This record gives sequence, C-alpha cells and structure tokens, in this order.
Amino acid sequence: MNIKLDRLKSFLLVAEESNLTRAAARRHSTPSAVSEHLRQLEGEFQVLLFDRSKQGMSLTAAGERLLMPVRQVFTAVEEVRNTALSMRVGPQATLRLGLNSPPEYLRVDEVLRRKTTALPHLNLEMRTRSSAQIIEQVLSEELDLGYVYGHWNDPRLRIVPVKPVRVSVVGPANAGIDTLPRDFDSRRSLPWIWPNRECPFFDFMKELLGPQASLAEAATSSDDEYSTVVMVKAGMGYGLVERDFASQSQNQGAIRLFDEPELITDLSLVCGIRSYERAELRALFDLIVDEWEP
Repeated sequence: MNIKLDRLKSFLLVAEESNLTRAAARRHSTPSAVSEHLRQLEGEFQVLLFDRSKQGMSLTAAGERLLMPVRQVFTAVEEVRNTALSMRVGPQATLRLGLNSPPEYLRVDEVLRRKTTALPHLNLEMRTRSSAQIIEQVLSEELDLGYVYGHWNDPRLRIVPVKPVRVSVVGPANAGIDTLPRDFDSRRSLPWIWPNRECPFFDFMKELLGPQASLAEAATSSDDEYSTVVMVKAGMGYGLVERDFASQSQNQGAIRLFDEPELITDLSLVCGIRSYERAELRALFDLIVDEWEP
C-alpha cells in the first residue's frame, strides 16, 4: 500500500478543523482538492473516515483510530527534518542581532537554547544598541536583525511586534516625591532627562509635559536607557525607562519608579525586507517571533 503524505496531511487538517474550507486554507489548497484526498484515502483503506453533515466533518470510529498514528507520522517527519538540518556540513552562517535592552528582558537565553536545537549551523553575534541605531544599522546591513521599541513605518523593513511594553517615569530615589504632579506646569518645573529625537520614547514627553514642552528646556538628554538610569541615579533629573528594566534599579534602591502616567509602546523584531528572503535569517527571525508567542 503506497500511502501519500499529502493525503494524510489533508486527513489531519480536516480532523483538526472539522471543516473542508478551513482545512484547505491551512494547506493553501482548495476544498475540492482536499475532498479528493479524503476520497482517495478512504478508497485505499476501504473505510469511511468522516461523517459529513451540514454542521461539518466529524471523525468516524475508524477515523478516530487513525488520528494518533497520522500525528505520529508528521512528528517523525519533523524530527527527520531537524536531524537533517543538524547534519549539514560546510561553512556556518553568522547573524548579527541588535539588543536594545538587557538580554534577560529579551529572552536571549531561551532563544539561544532553541537555536542550538533547531539551527545549530548558525552563529549568533549580539550587539547592544539603541532602537534608533538598530533601525539604522539594519537598513545599512551592519546588523541582520534586532529588537526595537516604538512604532516604525518603513517599507524597507519587516517589523513584527512581539510584546506591548510599559514605559515609566523614574526619578532620583532621594528626591522626596512619591507621586508625579498631575498638571503640566508642575511637571515642567522638574528637571528632565529627555531622550534624543530619534528615540521612540521622545514623543511621550509631549504626553508627560504638555504640547508646550520643548527639548530646549531639558536639563540634559540621553541616547539610551542605560545612560538615563545612570543620570537619574546621579540626581540629574527625571527620565523615561522601560518598566521591567527600571524595576531592577528600584529594587536596588537606586531610583524611584512612578506608577503613573501609564505609557505603552511595542517591543518589535525587525529585519530588512530583502534580508528576510535569506533562508538562514528567515529561520532565525521566525524562531524568535515564535518564542514570544503566548
């Protein structure tokens, strides 16, 4: 008996979806083609695998018995594919990943573990940059991919949001202010460490200080969150920092973290549209995005 994998794939998808149209969409085919696969499979096995009704497709007793072995077939096929990847010989590819936050906040350990299993032929170099620098260096191909904060719109980039991120105001621990003033005038009277204009947090300053706020009034400015925290610790003013990163410094007693106002942006993974066509980069990009899936 010559059982074809494409027919088993159609069987598995219909069993999972209980619907021909949805199953066909998942395998980028047509309902008639999937239906023909089922007809051929039932002819080969000489059993009825599905009960058809207006409500959809449901497995018969014979179909239920077949479901687990079919799933095991495709699990084995995936294992064969991963083993073949691990046996590849030849020069290893090196990809450069930009990090805009500490590695522990970007799940780097988990990504490296998955890469070692699924993509052992890839070397990964990590470079710490600000979000704006990562965008610039991905476009210039100094980096292959990277994490960025904010909302970017550039047709040359593939950008996939992986997590909503809370951005918080931080201030000196010994300033004696427990809550941030609610009115713009009082807030503007405080010394502020502004992000630079290319930083995704720059636009939040208008929300914090009102439409009359100006970078010219800043006590100083910062190129990245690390520098902002150092300046805040030194008592130079108040700034904006990703909340998880800020929490660590607050736990050390170095800064004061404010709960309000609540500012939200995206953490995204970015690469060049053309670069994504490279098989090794696409595989790593998709692996990282999958790591962030709920």
